[in-house]
Amino acid sequence: MSATSTVKYPDPSTPPLNAKGVSGICNLCGHNCGLQFDVEGGTIAKVRGDEKNPRTQGYICNKAFSIPKYIDNAQRLSHPLRRKPDGSFERIPWDTAIAEIAAKLTQLRDTYSPRSVAVFGLGGQANHMCSTYLTSMLHQIGSERWFCAWAQEKSQHNLVDQWMFDSPPMTMLHVDKTRAKYIVMIGTNPRVSNVGTRPTDSYKHFEQDDETTMVVIDPRSTDMTKHADRHVQLKPGSDVHFLLGMAAVLVREGLVDTSFIEQRTQDYEALKDALAEIDVEEMSRRCEIPVDDIVLTAREFAAADGAGFVYDLGVEQSWFSTLTSYLIRAMVTITGNLGRLGGNMFFETPIPPTRNLNRFDEPPRAVVSGIQGIRALSDSHMYSYSLVPEEIMADHPERIRGLIVENGNPWLSAADTNRWDEAREMLDLLVVVDVAMSESARKADYVLPAAASQEKWEFSAFARRYPEVDLQLRPPVIPPKDESLPEAEIYARIADAMGLFGDAPRALRDLAPNALTPEGAAEFMLTAQGLVAEYGEPSPLPRLLFWTYRTVGEHLPCRSLSLPWVLAHLNAIIRGEDIARAFGPEWADKDPFALGNEVFARMMKHPEGFILAEVDPSKGLDRNIGWEDGRVRLAPKPMIDEIQRAKDSPPQDDPDFPFLLAGGTRSHWTANVLQRDPSWRKGRGPHCTVSVNSDDADRLELATGDIVNVSSRRGTVQLPVFVDPKMRKGHVSIPNGFGSQYPADGTPEGELVTTGVSINILTDAQDRDPFTGCPHHKQVRCRIEKVTAGAA
Repeated sequence: MSATSTVKYPDPSTPPLNAKGVSGICNLCGHNCGLQFDVEGGTIAKVRGDEKNPRTQGYICNKAFSIPKYIDNAQRLSHPLRRKPDGSFERIPWDTAIAEIAAKLTQLRDTYSPRSVAVFGLGGQANHMCSTYLTSMLHQIGSERWFCAWAQEKSQHNLVDQWMFDSPPMTMLHVDKTRAKYIVMIGTNPRVSNVGTRPTDSYKHFEQDDETTMVVIDPRSTDMTKHADRHVQLKPGSDVHFLLGMAAVLVREGLVDTSFIEQRTQDYEALKDALAEIDVEEMSRRCEIPVDDIVLTAREFAAADGAGFVYDLGVEQSWFSTLTSYLIRAMVTITGNLGRLGGNMFFETPIPPTRNLNRFDEPPRAVVSGIQGIRALSDSHMYSYSLVPEEIMADHPERIRGLIVENGNPWLSAADTNRWDEAREMLDLLVVVDVAMSESARKADYVLPAAASQEKWEFSAFARRYPEVDLQLRPPVIPPKDESLPEAEIYARIADAMGLFGDAPRALRDLAPNALTPEGAAEFMLTAQGLVAEYGEPSPLPRLLFWTYRTVGEHLPCRSLSLPWVLAHLNAIIRGEDIARAFGPEWADKDPFALGNEVFARMMKHPEGFILAEVDPSKGLDRNIGWEDGRVRLAPKPMIDEIQRAKDSPPQDDPDFPFLLAGGTRSHWTANVLQRDPSWRKGRGPHCTVSVNSDDADRLELATGDIVNVSSRRGTVQLPVFVDPKMRKGHVSIPNGFGSQYPADGTPEGELVTTGVSINILTDAQDRDPFTGCPHHKQVRCRIEKVTAGAA
């Protein structure tokens, strides 16, 4: 396609009822594998891995084969619903639902505060297009209160990256595993949790190459530990003490890159002084491991020609999770492994990296805890799920009164289910936008049916490898269910009904038909920029996006494609060199709008995915350290204080709750809370058990299959035992993704039966990180009591 051509597309608004090899994606976990679908009679008949996907290259796991059950199940929503006074629901027209919701949101904003409106969830796995529409609508209402799944797992990394590097919130610090010679893997089991380009193969070279070393830090024996060079089986909950000891060894023994520290950092002496107080032998006692495990890991890490950390939920939902994130970054930095091939690199996403000019202003904060909103994934602030109940129940003029839940299920996936029940009584409005009648939807005032992931245009925006930046925009595979709509259309209708953006200017309507040419795109974008600027709003994106939706969107196969169209041109403007590096030398000096036109054309032409950009590794460090002097801030005061708190906080045992529960562990039969129909799980069950160490089981006279009560200070669940010799003594685990209620007979009218248990009956919304509110799901104190013996 030439640089000056008009982009033309077929209209896939009605996907073919019969087709083979339609490219798509798996939305059942965060890995987002490329798939191909065979369609028969408008339904998915077969699923297989897509070998044409440039990232996953045909990889598929058992979860993807169950996608048809995610789309078609007894609880699938077809029409808008409104709660009646008796608690039941009635079907209502879309126009009625939109008008009533818009009126209630307007009333809450005008009577109380714009911040009385909040959003929970957004997007879900591989459904990232809708999030910008809803956050834009929220910002135009005047609220920044977005409570996101990312913020109950990973926003501490964004916070620390901004403290230390002033890096863009769109980047993510990951290990360059293909080139690293030494990896410390902590809090993760990639073979099960699907982390990596091809999870079963991503770390194979560490097993096969004698010049590489992989050290796995994990209380359990796992798929990864049996392939590791060393397995450090530390006490559950002691990860931060291991990292403190390791950092102290690096500093004390001078195992640091002095040249890098002098040239690219500041405040090393403050960090050195803080770590000088750490007693490494005491840290090893807290971990219940030999001190040599800590010392050897530090020495090997420093000596390696390229070393980095791999980390995930095991340490992200643990005690001192923000400090853990900081220590990882501090060690990578002082050993010279920051931003270098083979170390921890700044991975980029299809959202081009930018920094807000107001990023150093005082951030918005939660009204009860004062925990700040954190810019992560985009320029929007986000908060942890754990903060929502208290923000609803607060005695404060800006407490949350209206909540929009989109592709989320807080009554299962958020900490402290009992607290959510209490908070629900104080909400004036609860709107749930989802594909299924979930536990949270049954609590709502209005339930709006969303198109499923395979029924609409969508894209995934996670960072997965380096230096490539991948993008996969995929069309609908099958027609949408009845009256279900893409989320973007739902929010556009609500925004119109609220009068948030007004009619798109006539000038933009006139320019829109020609906007799919480079010249037309340039004229449209420049004109829109000037018109939006007249409003003097904090961010130009919300108005630009919604005006584009109502103008350029009319000339696209689907109006929601307005966001990828804008994104294509922003990418060309911001990272043109990186795109040209991926597209070829003929694109090196093209006009940005010609390049943007080509980016969008490739998005549409390659539903299997394509390489959007290739980052220049030699510039990776410079483009991600935003400070004027180009130096990493090694000693953010909150983290120096937190080192002292961790030093003064040895793990405390609780005789009333002697076990430490890893809540929400991954297995091959968990898909978060996306899958409603439990029949997708195959093989011998039960699939939801509490795993208990063999010695602990003997002491409690437990055998596999026995029924036990697992109790915490917040609640009790009852489930079978699985005696697991791979668990460490005192450590138990329960998988995530269970506790949903589904009709026993598989019909919409059937009696609801609960499958497994939800760990959030046991969790406490107050048990969380003080900086982010990230819950401590992996360290829940509990006790276990036998109820009945299992079948002989």
